[in-house]
Amino acid sequence: MKIMKYLTPTLLALTTLASCEDYANYIEDKDFVIENDARLFAVYPIAKAVPANGDTYKVAVTGSDDWSVKLVDSNSSADGWCTLDKNSGSGADSVTVTITQSTSFVKNRSVILEFTNGAKTLRHKVVQATLSLGDGEVMINGLIWSTKNVGAPGTFVDEIDEVGMLYQFNRKTGYGFKSAVPEFASAYSSYSPAESGWVTSAWTEANDPCPEGWRVPTGQEVVDLIGSTPADVNWVEPDAKNGFSRSGLIAGVDKAALGSVTKDNIKSLGGVFLPRSGWLTEGGALDRDWLVTLRTSTSLNDTMGGMWLGNTGYVDAWGWGDGQKNRATMVRCVKKISIED
Repeated sequence: MKIMKYLTPTLLALTTLASCEDYANYIEDKDFVIENDARLFAVYPIAKAVPANGDTYKVAVTGSDDWSVKLVDSNSSADGWCTLDKNSGSGADSVTVTITQSTSFVKNRSVILEFTNGAKTLRHKVVQATLSLGDGEVMINGLIWSTKNVGAPGTFVDEIDEVGMLYQFNRKTGYGFKSAVPEFASAYSSYSPAESGWVTSAWTEANDPCPEGWRVPTGQEVVDLIGSTPADVNWVEPDAKNGFSRSGLIAGVDKAALGSVTKDNIKSLGGVFLPRSGWLTEGGALDRDWLVTLRTSTSLNDTMGGMWLGNTGYVDAWGWGDGQKNRATMVRCVKKISIED
């Protein structure tokens, strides 16, 4: 008994030492998982938090068995927001998971990757953060609008009351906002229309001057934003109180609140400012600069369409009267995203 009395602590110490040696990396390696024996069927990690703008990452699979994987229990109605590069494999491998940009401001999207080898089922959970509006973004009528016009192709201007550069329908070449732009004369005279008939999105992606992830809005989207009659137009003149550098119209703000809108607070009020601009026409001359004129992607016929123009006294909401495609005017973009809620 005395021998056992002294041997027992020794045996316990040896057992503990053997245990530590078996899992020597347990403490040092923060990613070590005891069950991640390469011989066993397992997946790692078991969960992933994905940012709102999306991500691509890998889920590792261990073991020697044939296995399959599928997506289950998605809480989102968006199609294809989570995709896998494969749905089956054999032995040690990995699955590449691609998550698109979130489509919700209030709901965390989630889905389960369900792995099985026939005898055992394992799960990996994806949870995605909700959207938040960027500094130059505002949501109106379920669309995310830029608060600024397009400057050079693929860029926005610095200020919300800048006109930016002027664009012909379905063209990506920008022209300066000046009283005379001689270099525009040849673009005007040589313009050849490519789209005819009522085509909602006739502005091709290759010719879209909006920054990546944005697009030229349709005619209906612009009408929904601003209106289709002079009575719909919320006009503002620049003064020391509101801080705007030029006159224009305000959209997205209730008429009762117009008197309190300033250049500094319009975004927080959920609105956008569209400066008066006019258009470049024959000979490179700036015309009708007392109107707000805005490009849309909706074609009417070979020569007309793709423009909203107006002020408090006159509105041509679709461009039937003065919306010639070869004229150049400002562009305001909407984000390429469909909001879930």
